[in-house]
Amino acid sequence: MKRALMTVATGGLALAALVGCSSEGQEPTATTALFEPCTGVTADALHKAGVDPVTKVAAGSVSAGWQTCEWTGDTAYLRVFSTSRTLKEFESESGETAFADYTVAGRTGRRLGGAPTTGSCDVLFAADQGVIRLVVVNNPAHQSDDACATLRQMGESIVPNFPA
Repeated sequence: MKRALMTVATGGLALAALVGCSSEGQEPTATTALFEPCTGVTADALHKAGVDPVTKVAAGSVSAGWQTCEWTGDTAYLRVFSTSRTLKEFESESGETAFADYTVAGRTGRRLGGAPTTGSCDVLFAADQGVIRLVVVNNPAHQSDDACATLRQMGESIVPNFPA
């Protein structure tokens, strides 16, 4: 029930954001379609990142404001989220100081959290549609010293698939 309410609430917020306000004589702006990670990230990029394309698990929906895909590798799980929410919205919720610039594959994003951890790393990239979020969760059986180093290595092949 709680999940259904969250989905309805999130969908309503997404719809409100899409409708927006317009002045008389001014056309509403078109929205950019959400990047679909399950089809937008190539199998070749996934193999290079060390995850198996057949382990794909899709989640989210455009009506809920998210497109999400996850893949499994021997050492880590790779998740890509796509949303129309902006980087500013994420920063205002968590506080801008909760983020730090972080570059992956030549593209600067914003890493969430303080010092790197062994468990997970979360980097958000601004895009015309809103945000593409890359998350790496280390497999507990194969912990590395720095999950963000794992994200950067995996991201070298994944991030170039993201839209501008």
